Amino acid sequence: SYFQVSTGAYKRQVHEVPLGKQITDPALIEKITWATWTSILGDEVIGIWPRNAEKADVNCACVTHAGLNIVTGDDFGLVKLFDFPCTEKFVSGYLILI
Repeated sequence: SYFQVSTGAYKRQVHEVPLGKQITDPALIEKITWATWTSILGDEVIGIWPRNAEKADVNCACVTHAGLNIVTGDDFGLVKLFDFPCTEKFVSGYLILI
């Protein structure tokens, strides 16, 4: 019923389907259970950002099918694994060696 996007200005937007109307009520957004998650923005992923990170440092994120973990990729060539949701700031994720 909803989809979310991260804008080039690093703003999270949530929209209704099929009308595309933007949802701005934080209480309504908080109640949404997402089928998938690939956004780097939102209260659910605030902990993926390292201390002193620039907005562009974390490039991608994807939640596992079970919804228990999120994997991120960053400008430093690191792939990290976090618990999901990751709502505590500056969590140190597990570094994945590939």
